[in-house]
Amino acid sequence: MEWKSVRIVGVVAFLVVLVLAKNVTAQPAGDGVYACWGGCYNECILRTGKDPSQRLPCYGSCLGQCVPQSPSDYQYYCQIGCSFESCILFSYDGASLERCIESCANLCKP
Repeated sequence: MEWKSVRIVGVVAFLVVLVLAKNVTAQPAGDGVYACWGGCYNECILRTGKDPSQRLPCYGSCLGQCVPQSPSDYQYYCQIGCSFESCILFSYDGASLERCIESCANLCKP
């Protein structure tokens, strides 16, 4: 059971990196959330043991250091988190997925 939860956290961390990578084209090279997360993530891999569960505290620290704190960024990350948590069950039902994402957008309005 422990390995399954570590695997789930790893998948979620990978998805967060993919979402953050989307912002790379809108930001100058070496600047912004993606650059921060990428550097921090690499340090976690290099400085901790080979067991993925030993890296989890480091990953959490990266998120705390690298996620922007502006209201628009909060809304963006709120929508992503809500979508990952609530809408994954509807990934094969387009209409239900759309309603779920709209619900997340309403939930995350400032």
